[in-house]
Amino acid sequence: MKNLKISTRLNLGFAAIIAVFLLLVAVSAWRIEKVSQATARMALGSELLELAEKWQGDVRQNSARSLAVGYSEGSAMLEFFKNAMTETSRQTTETQKAFLEKVQDPNTRKLAENVGEVRKGWLAVRDQVNALKAAGDAEGARALVQSKFVPVTDEYIKTTQVLVDNLVENARSTAKDVDAMFQQLYMLGTLMLLLVIVIATVLSWSLSRSISHGIGEAVATAQRIGEGDLSRRVQWSGRDEISQLLQALASMQGKLADVVASVRNSSESVAMASAEIASGNADLSARTESQASALEETAASMEEVGATVRQNADNA
Repeated sequence: MKNLKISTRLNLGFAAIIAVFLLLVAVSAWRIEKVSQATARMALGSELLELAEKWQGDVRQNSARSLAVGYSEGSAMLEFFKNAMTETSRQTTETQKAFLEKVQDPNTRKLAENVGEVRKGWLAVRDQVNALKAAGDAEGARALVQSKFVPVTDEYIKTTQVLVDNLVENARSTAKDVDAMFQQLYMLGTLMLLLVIVIATVLSWSLSRSISHGIGEAVATAQRIGEGDLSRRVQWSGRDEISQLLQALASMQGKLADVVASVRNSSESVAMASAEIASGNADLSARTESQASALEETAASMEEVGATVRQNADNA
C-alpha cells in the first residue's frame, strides 16, 4: 500500500465503501422485489381463499337444501328452495369461473378443476333427485339420495375442503417465505454495514498510522539536521507523499554533508597555507633582523672609518 499515494489510497477506500453500499442497495432492491412478489402472491392467495370459502359455503348450502328436498314429503320443499338453489348454483358457477381466471399455481388449478368435475356429477344427481320429486316419486328420490346423492355430496364437500386446505397451506408457506426474506434482508444489511465499518476502520487506522509515523520521522530528521547532526541516515520505504518527503530530506541531508565536508577541506587548506605563510614570515623576519644587525655593524665600521679619516685629515 505504501507504493500508492495517500490520495490514491483514500480514493480506493472510498470506492470500496461506495461499492459495498451499492451492493447493499442492489441486494436490498432484489430482496425487496422478491418480498413484493411474495406479498402479491399472498394477496392473490387471500382472494383465492375467499373465493374457495365462498364456493365451499355455496356447496354446503345447496347440499343441505337438496338433502332436505330429497327427504321431504311431497314437492313443497322443492318449490320452496327451487329459486334459491338456482341462484346459488349460478353464483357458484361465477365463483368457479373467477377462481379459475385468477389461479396461477398449477397444483391449485388442478384441485379446482377436480372440484369442478365433482360438481358436474353432483349437479347431475341433484337434478335427478329434483326431477323425481317433481314427478311425485318420493321413494325413488329418497333412494337416489341414499345411493348416489349423499356419496357425491360428501365427495363434493371433501374436494372443496382439500382446495381450501391447500390454499391455507400456500398462504402459510408464503408468509413463512416473506418472514424468511425479511430476516435475510436484515441480516444482509447488518453484515454489509459491519463490512463498511470494518473497511472504514482499517483504512482510517492504516492511513493515520502511516501518515503519523512518516511525519514524525520527517520532524525528527528536520530537528537533527537543524541541530547539525548529519550522521544519522534517513530511512524511508514506499512511494507515497510521506516517503517522497523523507527522500527529499535525505537528499538535503546528503547535500548538506557534502557542503560541510567541502567547507572543512577548504578550511584545512586555508589553515595549512596560513601556517606556511606564518612560517615564511618568521623566517623573513629572522633574516631581516640578521641583515639589520649586519647593517648596524657596517654603519659602526663606517663611523669608525670616518673618524679615522677625520683624524688623519686633522693630522695631515
